[in-house]
Amino acid sequence: MAISFFEKLRMDKKSLSARKKKLGGSEINIIASGNKEKIHNLFLEKTDQREPDDLTLIWPVIMGHITETVNLEWTEHYLQTTINMRQQVIEGKKHPFMRCTLDGVIENYKNKIAVIDAKFTLGRPVKDEAWGDVIPRLIRYYAPQLHWNAYLLQEYLDKPVEYGLLSFIRGGDKPILEEMQIDTAYQEELIELGKYFMNCVDLGFEPDEIPTTTDFVPQADLVPVDMEKDERWRSFALQIIQTAGANKIFKESSDKIKKLVPPNASEATGHGVKIKVQRNGSKRLEICKD
Repeated sequence: MAISFFEKLRMDKKSLSARKKKLGGSEINIIASGNKEKIHNLFLEKTDQREPDDLTLIWPVIMGHITETVNLEWTEHYLQTTINMRQQVIEGKKHPFMRCTLDGVIENYKNKIAVIDAKFTLGRPVKDEAWGDVIPRLIRYYAPQLHWNAYLLQEYLDKPVEYGLLSFIRGGDKPILEEMQIDTAYQEELIELGKYFMNCVDLGFEPDEIPTTTDFVPQADLVPVDMEKDERWRSFALQIIQTAGANKIFKESSDKIKKLVPPNASEATGHGVKIKVQRNGSKRLEICKD
């Protein structure tokens, strides 16, 4: 039967088991997206409360599988280079919960190392979106995965990975290549996000307080901005300057009092100050009101 062809696209149980204990590049996309429903479903999968969605008959997924090789071959020819480490799995050393499966690596991209991901998209706009905004949206969505994979690759090679490349096949068009410079600060932000999520998985607590992460903006799109004429900025700036000393004292005292909270406390209160212990272990300070 024809269905046997599609069954070949299904991930085997061993691979599914390995993925369940780690956080992969496609999964950090979900977490960083802030989509509560998808994050909730991912949490249920990681805690064995829900089976992963069966994607074997989802057309864009099928096309992604089928077109990946030709996508990379075309890009290899277009760049006149070699794409290595295809489908290599890398697991984190510093952060063991991290994992990725590479689409490929280019070791001489602009004399630097680049990680590449091959994507298929129907390329249609979502509601109220212009056609020209589709690829920029997809770049923002896949930026976490590319940064995640670049971090693991750098750790694996012990060499800087400075570029990420997304090769998109849009509908029936030939691949288009999008480049981004890897932002190490953004990588650390994603790692903290992943660490929090996996901590929730280990403890069995719903990750309903996912920290917000800013959408990735390519370095080339960032520009200095003069805020001298903004009156709201002026007002806040004056307050910051006038209270800088007091804020420093507050921060130091806050850090020190949090360290005094006993390890078994859900909250600690005294002398008009309350420290609430969050489910992820973080501590929030409140001034008690009369």
